[in-house]
Amino acid sequence: MEIQELTEQYRNKTDEELLRLALDRKQLTPEANTVLNGELAIRRINNPERLNVFRTEEEQSKLEQSKNLGRLFIISPYGIGRKRFGKAERIYNPETGIERFKTTVFILLFWFPLIPTGTFLVERKREFLSSQFIVLEKLPLDWEQVLKVWVVGSAMLLAVIWFFKLLPRLL
Repeated sequence: MEIQELTEQYRNKTDEELLRLALDRKQLTPEANTVLNGELAIRRINNPERLNVFRTEEEQSKLEQSKNLGRLFIISPYGIGRKRFGKAERIYNPETGIERFKTTVFILLFWFPLIPTGTFLVERKREFLSSQFIVLEKLPLDWEQVLKVWVVGSAMLLAVIWFFKLLPRLL
């Protein structure tokens, strides 16, 4: 990408979007870093204090979202509640042990995923029995993932029905 294109692209971004890019400079090329520094200087938001305040706000926001998403994963003993399904576009970093993926939350009825309520980009530290998630972003519903969950759920339901029909013959 040309420097002129990058300059125009960064000029059209909000202050918040530019500060998010500044938080993760490792993912940018040297040219993109130079253009970003220039745009931050033009807007007078390039001081380290401002970036630290923004970093703290972002971490707080992620924690709040994570707490809210944690409330979405409540299931009663009767199989009624909400649960997440799927790990689309999974990326795992073995150095940090962090994985990032898209997941969809469903309303359950008798443990069967019925109604999709949202798709989220989440991140978690991959540890034994860890269920701590950080919500990075709420996305539009991923209908491909919803369809896959419904197909697998339907197949499981049919297998259970078939098993119970076969059970009297076996006894």
